[in-house]
Amino acid sequence: MIEIKFLSVRRLAALFVVAAGFHILAGCATTPFVAAPVEQAPFIERAIVDTQETVRVAAAVPDAKETRELIGVDLYAKGIQPVWLQVANLGEANVYAALHSIDDDYFSPLEVAWKFRGWFSKQGRADMERWFYENQMPRRIPPGETRSGFVYTHVAKGSKAFNFDAYSSGRSFNFTFVVPMPGFVADYMEVDFEALYDEDEIRVVDLDGLHEALTSYACCSTNESGEAGDPINVVIVATRRALGLALLRAEWQETAANDPDTAVARTHRHLGRRPDGTFHKARSDGSERKELRLWLAPLLVGDQYVWIGQVSYELRRATAKQGFKNYRIDPEIDNARLYLLQNFWYTQSLAVMGFVGGIPPAKIDAPSRNFAGARYFTDGLRVVLFLSDTPVAMDETNLLPWERVVVE
Repeated sequence: MIEIKFLSVRRLAALFVVAAGFHILAGCATTPFVAAPVEQAPFIERAIVDTQETVRVAAAVPDAKETRELIGVDLYAKGIQPVWLQVANLGEANVYAALHSIDDDYFSPLEVAWKFRGWFSKQGRADMERWFYENQMPRRIPPGETRSGFVYTHVAKGSKAFNFDAYSSGRSFNFTFVVPMPGFVADYMEVDFEALYDEDEIRVVDLDGLHEALTSYACCSTNESGEAGDPINVVIVATRRALGLALLRAEWQETAANDPDTAVARTHRHLGRRPDGTFHKARSDGSERKELRLWLAPLLVGDQYVWIGQVSYELRRATAKQGFKNYRIDPEIDNARLYLLQNFWYTQSLAVMGFVGGIPPAKIDAPSRNFAGARYFTDGLRVVLFLSDTPVAMDETNLLPWERVVVE
């Protein structure tokens, strides 16, 4: 006699889930890999082109949707942002592309393919690996020829900004690209800098005049009620190009005009307005970030603009859900000021540096407070940074004979 055993409802449900899983996997196992022609991709029409002597480079960056339409997989969901390059060698010697200059921790093509290994059939996976391999940016561009391909970088928020270095016969070619991404508008892009001041409002000063102006400059930002905010501890002297390139080299990220993560920054007013631009650098674990807020001042040193700013470390709340919508600054605010100096110095953007007074000093046991009640202490000095749009070796940075920082 045959014994019939009945399964429990729970076990039947478990078997159903397993069976469904096998069904899904079986479906994936029969999926081919199909990619669209790269040369017909619409993002290439947005390519930015720059030429230096015998090397011409075009750069473009597809967004998440364009990447899926091209390759059929979501690279952005894996934290990967493809950068497309086309390099034309107009000279008579090989040109070598330094991919490390774009992202020093970039993904290899087959490393990217590995992340999607379970999506396709055996043949589909092989086709996918070959596509990534064949469409990578070559490292050598022979004389008189043009090569193109992708470099797989980490996703950046906002415009995609990167350097690209190439070498040929003992010569180097250093390119800098800032590629706008569809749908993203940085806060500073909404500012009409040309209309901020009338011509008769702008003072042109020399170094002595700059020192005098900064020493007597406003201590802090304010809120809409006029209460004192964070101290103005940064002064940057630079053309717009030099400032933009320095921020790029130092890996500061742009922010959108109404980004919730800059809500606190927008409560600070100076010269009657919220920051003209806010930039961030965050730790990988998200526990802390640096925030740099900048305002264009009605001052010129020769043909260079004077940017007044605040820099601070920001400590997020314990709950990740809150993010940086509500945070406190690190009370040792001078630490952030020195970080910014070193940041621009080590990334070879700093031509001249110095310090000037203007903030009421405050000790750790008798701190000042901003309008939100956050405490801070400071030696009362502002860092003054003259930035260059071409690299400056660290030992070529000059020091202004102004106030000196006392190192404890």
